[in-house]
Order: sequence, then structure tokens, then C-alpha cells
Amino acid sequence: MDYQATALKRNPYVAQDAAKVIMNSRLFYFLIILFVILQAMVVYLEIESRMFIAFCFFSIFILFFFSLNKPEIAIMALIIYIPFSKIIVGNITTGVNFTNMLVISILVGWFISHQSKDEKFLIPTSLNFPLLLFFIIGLISLILGSYQLVNIEGESIILTYWRWITPMLMYIIVVNNIHDKDSIKKALKAILITTIVVALITLRQYQNLGVISTWEKARISSVAGNPNALGAFMSQFGPLFLGLFVYEGRRMRSLIYLIPFVLCARATHVTFSRGSWLAFGVASFLVGIFSRSKKLIFLVILLVIILAIKPDYIPESIRARFDMTFTKKDSYIEEPLEDTLEKSAADRIIIWRGAMNMIKTHPILGIGYGSFPYFIMQYSKIEAERDAHNTYLRIAAEMGIPALLIFLILILLIFINTFWVFRHTSDKFFKGCSLGFLGGVIGLVVSCMFGSRMNSLEIAGQFWIIAALMQRLKMIITQETSVEEKQALEPNEA
Repeated sequence: MDYQATALKRNPYVAQDAAKVIMNSRLFYFLIILFVILQAMVVYLEIESRMFIAFCFFSIFILFFFSLNKPEIAIMALIIYIPFSKIIVGNITTGVNFTNMLVISILVGWFISHQSKDEKFLIPTSLNFPLLLFFIIGLISLILGSYQLVNIEGESIILTYWRWITPMLMYIIVVNNIHDKDSIKKALKAILITTIVVALITLRQYQNLGVISTWEKARISSVAGNPNALGAFMSQFGPLFLGLFVYEGRRMRSLIYLIPFVLCARATHVTFSRGSWLAFGVASFLVGIFSRSKKLIFLVILLVIILAIKPDYIPESIRARFDMTFTKKDSYIEEPLEDTLEKSAADRIIIWRGAMNMIKTHPILGIGYGSFPYFIMQYSKIEAERDAHNTYLRIAAEMGIPALLIFLILILLIFINTFWVFRHTSDKFFKGCSLGFLGGVIGLVVSCMFGSRMNSLEIAGQFWIIAALMQRLKMIITQETSVEEKQALEPNEA
């Protein structure tokens, strides 16, 4: 019997792998690298022209027709574009930009191509219901926020809410349109490539700074537009390389993965973001613990011992940055914490206490989406509009405690799905990526303690995409295991 026919009968996922005509891998990776490099050049050279924007829209228009039956093509384009979406926006008018055009291409392709697939249009996953609840609560909060801010001039909170939801939309899009292991592997490799390029752009910008007079001037924002956000990006995706270092079978290739990991670590360093340093360190440490790799655990323990015995080995910039946190080191026990900290850290403590007061006053529905900066002065000693500098407190303050609980459940489910893939996959690449993403999830959790990290596509978009890839991979592995068990029982039944 023909193998493809057998696969079609027994396993729809294997059948899709066998039946699908996939672009030559070398051509695919060549195009991915080419387009990432082109975007990097646009960012580095600060190219802005109507001709360039027109060319990009023409390219997206052509891509739209290729994506009608294969939305995966537009998804790959979106993946490599996401980290650069803040710098290369492509705004023509309100709501018309590169991101929305690519999303529309995928949605249309998804709708049209669905007829040729055996799956439901919207496949059931563990995240669907919590995402729906979060979206509904978000809409209620948006209405409440619009009422609160009706007399306040500023950016439309509908647009800011759309930027909050768009990264989550990436999960729904990807999990329903990436169907096979080959496409998952290519998507993950595209994310790895873009991460390397972002790290290189960051380091190049740091080299071009020249003489630096203050900390603020030394901090690099790169494609994120904010040093803290850039650090959060690196904390999510840098650990992927560490996971691949552990599980790549061939020793020389495994060592190669350490190079981009070091680049990401250095890129995190030049953000001079204390929260990002902490997030990257915790994420990397947990990758070592979860891996149970003797070589990695040995390196981590050795590094910790060396730094504990000889703190002088810690880079001067890191020691100086942390030293400046406390201005009165001898009195932080007797005096209020905010009185012993430098202004930036002290303001955050004051804002966080104000956020707690806001949550106590509006525990269920919150004060309204987008309202926090405009009302924090009423709940704290802060005298100007300020962000919460904490994702969890801002969600609870603006959208209510139930919304925060749902958000935490979403993060927990992503972690559980990724851990399941890590434990059950036999593919070393997937095992390394899932291990690295476990660290990346923790890195994001830590980063969110020091700022709003989930409300921008360039930072959180690829996070939700990897979450979708892990969910789809879990489904494929479960299906394959079921088929193998069924095949193992057939001879006995006969």
C-alpha cells in the first residue's frame, strides 16, 4: 500500500505533511534572512520615503494573493516583521499600516483556505476560553475608560486597546493556520533569526554612541523604542538559544548556539535596565535548572560561586547601576523605602502604592482601560501623569482583579503547555526551543513586574506566536502518540 495513502487514513497531521507542497528549505531560509537584513538596514539607516512605503505596500499586495490558499506564507512574513513594527510602521492613515494589512491578508487566507481542511474553523485549545473572557472584560473596561476620559485630550484609547489585543490575536491566528511540524520549525527559526538581528542592531547602536555623559544617554532602545521594553524582548527570546545549546545533539553545533545567547545577554546589558538584567538572569538560571544538564548546571553554579567570591568580576557598569538604586544604604531599615531610593526607583514605589489604593477602590471592574496615568495623582503623591511600571498592577487597577486573575491563568497555561511539549517531544530542536521558552515565560513574568510589557506587538507578538506553536505542537504529538498506540494494538487484536 502507498505510504501517503496509509498516512492519510491513519493520521491527518502526517498526511498534511506528506501532501503539502512545501517551499524548498534553502530558498525559504534565504528569503527569511534577506528580508530580515533589509528591515535591519531600514532601521539602521533610518530610511523614510514615500517610495519605500509604496514598495512595501505593493509587496504586501502581492503577498496577499499568495496567501489566499496558504495563509502560512503571510504568517511567516508577519513573524519576521513584528520586531521591527514600531520602527517600520508604514502608516498611511488611521488603522492602515503594514501590521494591519498583513493581519487582514492572513484572516482572508484563513477564511478561504479553511474549506480544504478537515479541522474546525476555530480549533478548541486550552487558551480559547480565558482569551475570550479577557477580551470581554477588556471591552467593558474600554467602555468605562472612554466614559472616564471623555473630557481628557490624548491618544484614542481604542487604538491603545487594539495594540493590547493584537499580540493576543497572534495566538488565535497562528494556532489555527500552522498545521505541521515543518512549518512550526520554520516559524521558530524565523523568530531565532530576527532575535539575532535585533541583538546585532542593538550592539551596533551602542558602539556608535561615542562618549557618554549620563546613564540615560547610554541606554539603547533599538527597535523597541524603549530600553526597558528592549530588555524584556531579550529576556523572552534570548533563553531560546540556551535551550538549544543544551539539546542540540552535535557538540560543535551546540556551541554555536552560545554565540547568539551571548549577543542577547550583551544587548540586554546595554539597555542598563535593572529589571531586564534580573529577568534575563532568572530566565537563564531556570533554563539550566529545568534542563537537568550537568554541563549547564555546572557552568551556572561555577559562575555564581566565582561572582560570590570575587564580586569585582561583575562588570563595573552593572555594579554602579545597582549601587545607585539606594542613596541611603545605612538607613533603609529605619526610613521608608522610597526615601532611601534614587528618584526613578522611589517614584515607582509611590506609584505602586497608589495603584494598590486604586485597586482597593475599584476591585471588580477597575477604573477603566487607559485611565491609570490620568488618575494616579488622586491615589498617590505623584504630581504628574505616570505609567504604573507594573503590568499586573495596571491590569488590576484599570480592568479589575478578575481580569488580572484571567491574565495570570493565561500565562500559567502557556507555561504548562510548553512544559508538556518539553517532556514529550523527541525532536531535539523542539525540546531545546520548548526548554528555552520555559525560561522566556519566566523572563516575561519578571519583566512585567517592572513595566507594561504585554501591550505592544513588537515586544509581545512573538511571545504569543510561540505560545500558539507550542499548543499546536502539543496537539500534533498527542495525535501521533494516539496513532502509534493504535498501531501497536493492531497485531495483538489480529
